[in-house]
Amino acid sequence: METYAVEWTEWVVHRVFFWETDNAKKGRILRAFHHLLSYSLIFLVVVAHTLYPAFWLQTLVLFSCGVVWFHHIVTHGCVISKVEQKLIGDTGSFLDPFLELFGVDATERSKQGILMMLSTLGIFVLTLGWLSRLHHKVVPYATAYVSAGVRSATALVQHIPPTTSSP
Repeated sequence: METYAVEWTEWVVHRVFFWETDNAKKGRILRAFHHLLSYSLIFLVVVAHTLYPAFWLQTLVLFSCGVVWFHHIVTHGCVISKVEQKLIGDTGSFLDPFLELFGVDATERSKQGILMMLSTLGIFVLTLGWLSRLHHKVVPYATAYVSAGVRSATALVQHIPPTTSSP
């Protein structure tokens, strides 16, 4: 599945960037879009949990991150990064600036492992946050619904006339 996804994505890149004939330039354009979308998603995670903590935005961010996480797990890393590397002819990835910052010398296999581990940890934390928000939204409605049902049942029981037994 991984090779099919890489080949299909590369075919799409060649069709979208039809005006560019140099593969290295196509790869750099794709890398710029990839980094833009990745950093935008990270920025949205921060915004959705600090500046604008709306439940709908957190749900949208969780869904987007879930799609990215699933994509990383199924294809053993990022397909877009693999297409970038194939077109440019290098081994650069989204993680390289962070690995250089911390002085980590990583192989391609360990970069894939780090990426999958970080995306799994991120989706786990986002899911826990979303579930806690969902819990705080659902519990008041559920308790109000249950207590209304209990009140209705109590009222019905209190208004039923007693049955008399005949000898």
